[in-house]
Amino acid sequence: MSEKSLMIVNAVLNPNEKEAFTYYSEHSSPLFKNAGAKPVGKYKVAQNIVGNKKFHVVVVMEFPSNQAIIDVFESEAYKKLLPFRDKAFTELEVFIGNQ
Repeated sequence: MSEKSLMIVNAVLNPNEKEAFTYYSEHSSPLFKNAGAKPVGKYKVAQNIVGNKKFHVVVVMEFPSNQAIIDVFESEAYKKLLPFRDKAFTELEVFIGNQ
């Protein structure tokens, strides 16, 4: 039985780089989909309870394995998106969780 993996993203969007975010989203989504990603949810952060970081959005996606997630981030196609990702977000944290 294979263990499912979750990719959890906490992000602060750069309000001055909406075009970079659109480009990044449009080009990274197919990479995640091709790796077997299934969206679990995308949530706007309503309130911080603990901690000082003020994230705007939390995204959760399910993948078939940890390696599937890692492979996307290590791919040449994803690495080409890094300049857009770096502009699109002022803060970005990506985690892998297992069920």
